[in-house]
Amino acid sequence: MYSNIRSIQILVSLLKQNDIKEIVISPGGSDIPLIHSIEKDPFFNCYSVVDERSAAYFALGVSLQKQCVVACICTSGTAVCNYLPGITEAWYQSRPVLAITCDKNPYYQNQLETQKIEQTKVFDGVVKKSVSLPVIKDEEDEWLCNRLINEALLELDHHGSGPCHINVPITQRYDIYDCEKLPTERKIDLISFSKIDFNSIHENLVGYKRIMVVVGQNVNFDKKMISNFEKFFNRYKCFFSIETLSNINCEGCINTYPLTETRLSSNLLPDLVISIGNNLAAYGLKPFLRNGYKSICNWLISENGNVRDAYKCLTRIYECSVAEFFDGLMSLEKNDKNDMLYYNLWKSQIDKFILPEFEFSNLYVAKGLSQIVPENSVLHTAILNSTRVMQFFNLNNNVMAYSNVGALGIDGCLSTFAGQAASTNELAYLLIGDLSFFYDMNAAGLRNISKNVRIILINNGGGGEFHFFVGKEKIPEINDYISAKHSKIAAGWVVSLGYDYYFATCKEEFDNAIEKFSHESDKPMFLEVFTDMEFEANNTNKFYNQNRNQVGNPVVNSLSKLFSSKQKERIKKILSFLKGFKK
Repeated sequence: MYSNIRSIQILVSLLKQNDIKEIVISPGGSDIPLIHSIEKDPFFNCYSVVDERSAAYFALGVSLQKQCVVACICTSGTAVCNYLPGITEAWYQSRPVLAITCDKNPYYQNQLETQKIEQTKVFDGVVKKSVSLPVIKDEEDEWLCNRLINEALLELDHHGSGPCHINVPITQRYDIYDCEKLPTERKIDLISFSKIDFNSIHENLVGYKRIMVVVGQNVNFDKKMISNFEKFFNRYKCFFSIETLSNINCEGCINTYPLTETRLSSNLLPDLVISIGNNLAAYGLKPFLRNGYKSICNWLISENGNVRDAYKCLTRIYECSVAEFFDGLMSLEKNDKNDMLYYNLWKSQIDKFILPEFEFSNLYVAKGLSQIVPENSVLHTAILNSTRVMQFFNLNNNVMAYSNVGALGIDGCLSTFAGQAASTNELAYLLIGDLSFFYDMNAAGLRNISKNVRIILINNGGGGEFHFFVGKEKIPEINDYISAKHSKIAAGWVVSLGYDYYFATCKEEFDNAIEKFSHESDKPMFLEVFTDMEFEANNTNKFYNQNRNQVGNPVVNSLSKLFSSKQKERIKKILSFLKGFKK
């Protein structure tokens, strides 16, 4: 019988699945549920060593002699500290000794709780990985607990062997052992390139009927990789889920962003997700796949082998490059064919997506920009709204799209773009919002800014993003601090820097200006588009809802009267003054 404590069940199950059977046990109170769950299971070979200082060294000796992973278990408090010398020796001998330390309730740290010390940092510097498990209260805690244990166990012999540490808080009763059979917990396997069996992978793949290959940022594609992607698509029942930032659009690719952000149904779920690349712009894809995690397997292709369990269903990590994985798989002579059912299911839903005749708005700007960016150019979009609106429109061939969606900070969008523009002779475009621009505006004046730079600023008077997902109805004071409403314009700064400056407050002005941005020029170019953040939020939400409800009527809101003729005349006078001042 095993303890009813879920973290104990998950830990014992994964110890068994990873064939860790040599266990050195020291007596105590906090570790009773774990000790009793292990000592009653004939799988484990247990050793009793009362002194924890000796126990860690004893575990090292067993590991040296049997050439295997050895775990040692102790109670909370100074018992954990007594492991330090033996774990230190294991570190310098590169031996896989697993320190499992039981703990008290983490909420009572430094609250005079008996035998409660800071245990999570005791082995800093002498372990490859240290994790502290959550107190499990729901499925989210279970997933985290499972993932952390997998991470620690994988690291024991990942890129060389060494000790690891798992800290296990125990807050429930010790005396309930009503679990007759351990649940089979998810095990994450890490397969190095030298151990990949491509024939076995093929046999696995042909067993799946719905394979989604999710292509994130930062994958560098060459002609051979694109050819292998297309071969993969034609061989297996799959499709490639891409977005603008994926920087690929070959046979089998579907830009899933419009659908994932507006309407998804469970009948679109895959049974296998293969993850390549880094972050995504999409907000909806991850929760969609997470909601179906119980029926999905996830394989990750990653050169560093780090655990990235984005969809809560990671089962395999292939530690190799994307090119190596697909090259090895496509080198097999196989005659299997994609029945296209899963691809066509997604394609049919994407084909129903409605792109209306947009009123003057950020979406209208994005559409216009997508049409004029020449082949081989660079397009950088600032985070959130700027990246979002570009996902609905196709770009010309070989336009490379980027966005700082990794850490998702507004602070360096312009600076990152400036670095890219300075590193290419091709035209380089930036679509950016006002808060991001004014935050990083000094980068517009860097020495390396040259005539290939094209900046399109959507100035809607504040953080329109917050109106989009929160709104004034929920928080009437949203403009004061959350969206930071302002009346700044970029004209003075930009003109003083020597840019060719344009502005637009309506479709006609935008269309006239943006056409110039696709041609060579003697100066960097800047277009400031004036809109209103409340309108933008309502407009985008209506566009989303239109597709959620599959309503065929186009958006009818208009910005034609947003700026009066007096306001337009005032902007023109300011620009005229600035140009005269510069002369």
